[in-house]
Amino acid sequence: MFIFQELHIQLKKQFNLNEPVHPVDDNVVIHTFPFESKSLKDQSSVLLNSNFDDSINSLDLFDINNNKNQYFRYSVFEPVKRQDRNRAILLLHGLNERSWEKYLSWAYVLALETGIPVILFPLANHINRSPISWSVPRQMIKVVGLREKSYGKIRNSTFVNAALSERMDLVPELFVYSGIQSVADLVTLSQQIIRGKHPLFNAGTAVDFFSYSIGAFVTEVLLLSNPFNLYDDSRAFFFCGGSTFDQMDGRSRTILDDRAFERLKTFLLQTDFSALKRKFPGFLMPVGEMIWDAFTSVISLERFRKKPVKTLQRVIQNIKAIGLKKDLVIPGEAIYKTLKIDPKSNVRVIDFDFSYSHEAPFPIANNAVSWKVDRSFKNIFNEASGYFLDRS
Repeated sequence: MFIFQELHIQLKKQFNLNEPVHPVDDNVVIHTFPFESKSLKDQSSVLLNSNFDDSINSLDLFDINNNKNQYFRYSVFEPVKRQDRNRAILLLHGLNERSWEKYLSWAYVLALETGIPVILFPLANHINRSPISWSVPRQMIKVVGLREKSYGKIRNSTFVNAALSERMDLVPELFVYSGIQSVADLVTLSQQIIRGKHPLFNAGTAVDFFSYSIGAFVTEVLLLSNPFNLYDDSRAFFFCGGSTFDQMDGRSRTILDDRAFERLKTFLLQTDFSALKRKFPGFLMPVGEMIWDAFTSVISLERFRKKPVKTLQRVIQNIKAIGLKKDLVIPGEAIYKTLKIDPKSNVRVIDFDFSYSHEAPFPIANNAVSWKVDRSFKNIFNEASGYFLDRS
């Protein structure tokens, strides 16, 4: 068994969001903290005005009283030998994630190698912010059956992606709502950290990002809009993310079925959904227009390229991105095309010498290639750690 696999298994056994403090070993301590999300304006109206049949209502897919999305806990992996008390790294996950399992080893290694605390913070309606029923196969098989009954066989339809597929198919506006809520929550957390209101960080702490998949999309919105100048001194490392939405392909057995992705793509690229920008929580209204402009600009490459060159250069000079050649969801070439705006842009596409996917860049099931996975994992996280430490 190789290091990555051992670490994955160990952390999976130990991780517990309900424990306020938990030492992993002599090197890293996990802290967990409560968080209350700011409610969006009239978020429930789009659901109350939608007509769902009783079979859908009984499955909690559109529960407007989902307290788990508003009140939840997040974790911080703090290195025992902390090198910098004025930096934090936010690790942002991918789309349709229901567990932190994949990211525990990522956070541990980043914290250990940088000496900087790494925060695992869930995006809206994901992981521990989503109802447990969305992860129960018996419940979600019912959703698969209902979709099949309504539309016939749907490619890539599985119990894993059933909840998100049904939500995006029937109410694609929820992608925008969740995006706005995620941005608002990250701004709130960043303010707590930077203003010295967080017990683990000094006032003036700078917030960096390690962002994977759709997490890179959210990070681009934050860096482009830079609300309240929170991210003046931030840098970001993107892994398997960073392209505009129109170059993504979310059709996957673990993300979205084909019908739901096409519905969402059509909504975002061909629909005027500008009325939704009025849904920002009150504290974000002063910077709401900037955030909305940033959000809509990363929907398509054409809109992204219309941003002022100086704005793009300001943001991209603080981003390092690595895409994977065989990634079918967010292709490496799409990341390169988006971020390589001049010769100085720090973006490249690589390939691993084993079978991988966007959803599982470091597979642990095949022992025959474990040493190769271990090597590639180390290479990626050594590079990310070096990037965060090199502030020259």
